[in-house]
Amino acid sequence: MKFIQPNKKHIIPGFGLSMAVTLVMLGILIIVPLASVLTSAVTMGPVRLFSLILDGPVLFAFATSIILSLLAAVINAVFGTLLAWVLVRCRFPGKRILDGMIELPFAMPTAVAGITLSKMYSTTGEPGRFLSKFGINISYTKAGILVALVFVGIPFTVRTVMPVLEKLNSAYEEAAYTLGAGTIQTIRRVILPELYPAILTGFSLALARGIGEYGSVIYISGNSAREHTQVISYIIMQKLNYLDYESATAIAFVMLMISFVILFVVNSLQIWQSKRASGAGETISVVHSDAIKESRTMKGILVFVSISFVVIMLLLPLIYVIVNSFSRGIRFYIDSVTTDYVYSAFAVTLLATAITLLVNTGFGLASSWLLTRYDFIGKRILAALIDIPFSISPVIAGLSYIMMFGRLGWAYPVITWVNNTFGTDIQIVFALPGVVLATIFVTFPFVSREIVPVLNALGCDEEEAAAMTGASGFTIFRRITLPHIKWAMIYGIILCAARALGEFGAVNALSKTRGKTFTLPLEIDALYMSGNADSITSAFCVSSVLVIIAIIVLVLRSVFEYREKKLCM
Repeated sequence: MKFIQPNKKHIIPGFGLSMAVTLVMLGILIIVPLASVLTSAVTMGPVRLFSLILDGPVLFAFATSIILSLLAAVINAVFGTLLAWVLVRCRFPGKRILDGMIELPFAMPTAVAGITLSKMYSTTGEPGRFLSKFGINISYTKAGILVALVFVGIPFTVRTVMPVLEKLNSAYEEAAYTLGAGTIQTIRRVILPELYPAILTGFSLALARGIGEYGSVIYISGNSAREHTQVISYIIMQKLNYLDYESATAIAFVMLMISFVILFVVNSLQIWQSKRASGAGETISVVHSDAIKESRTMKGILVFVSISFVVIMLLLPLIYVIVNSFSRGIRFYIDSVTTDYVYSAFAVTLLATAITLLVNTGFGLASSWLLTRYDFIGKRILAALIDIPFSISPVIAGLSYIMMFGRLGWAYPVITWVNNTFGTDIQIVFALPGVVLATIFVTFPFVSREIVPVLNALGCDEEEAAAMTGASGFTIFRRITLPHIKWAMIYGIILCAARALGEFGAVNALSKTRGKTFTLPLEIDALYMSGNADSITSAFCVSSVLVIIAIIVLVLRSVFEYREKKLCM
């Protein structure tokens, strides 16, 4: 009898289960809600659709969002690449702290970032007061929008370029130095060409995040139609508040098309990057500045510029929140964070976060196992679909569930029938389930994104060997895979929790009752928008709770990353 070598996807058991879990969860939680928006837009017809999109304020908002997002993405590409270079190639005191600060925009809630940047750069804030002496106004201008978009977008380039830079083959750099090339010439002609795919990927991700950004922008922009400081996500939320779902859907349709194009570009760039990496031959991991003979002066300049950028753009807002929180004394602070509204918001936030972590961890494990342990048709498409929440506006996530479960949604008659038949009172939109679903949507890929690179780096030789001896899929995962990925999984869970605790745009579209369905970011928004001086200070007090959580996340992230790297050595 002739022995037939089994196909890779049949050696390790669990393909069917992991595929089913991934497709079902992705379909129900992401694809179907988005399809509800797309279907509603298509049924309008092209004439009605274009008439809604070509409205004057809408066009200006599109122009503002796209142009400023492009400019912010360029700034982030430049400084993000510089930061990645410094973090990989230079040694200096405080390097790990600088590295941890890069994740701050992921961990800090966008609403907190928005009110902080708005107050900082207004004429009542120290930085804003200083700049105003030179005739420079940031808050309530397009410059303010740009600052906010740079803040939220900087991690995308840094975290995309760093892994490529760490694996970059040093032989070409050594050859360039041997032939007499200087540091700048070597960077420009040898290193940057290798980094272009990663830089463009980071640029595209930052661009997508910027176009759909809501929480960090609406406070600092001023939202003036006359000054053209309204962004497109604000327009969608405005339409939702006025129950103009038709216009909101039409605008969201265009934004989704833009997001899908960017997602396609990112996926193509990642394929290009993987092909370049596979053809680069053996790589040497981290090459420090001494190895490539960088001048001390150049190294010092790069480190100084990088630290200055991080301090101004990331650290100062963090300090500003803490300082303003205690500006009225400890008694005022305690009274501000112990109100009934804050207690209710904290309870809703914790419940939504707990459910989100349970769902997204299960999905992350199933999808990462599927994408790294099996080959199948449509694998790259599936990986791209999982990343959809990264590329679309959180406001669209909220709109998606409204168009699915709201009074105009296709699922509303089903919910009504269930309530009438069984005497239940199930509500999704403007209720706690909607808040939970929105939180799950925006944090959907976080755990998977952290586990996939680790599983790819580990390979599957051990799992295949265990499978050949007859081990079950669960045994293989529990005894072989899980010990290798536990730190990456914990890191992903921590980032997912931080993002869930601070989500604002999506839940703002689905939560309208203060004291019942408000989360902490929504409570902060309610306090800040009241306009009362005491309430604004209270908003900073409540914000400090989330900022403290963000700091804890950054510390834990650093610890777990260190443990993971230590285990890999």
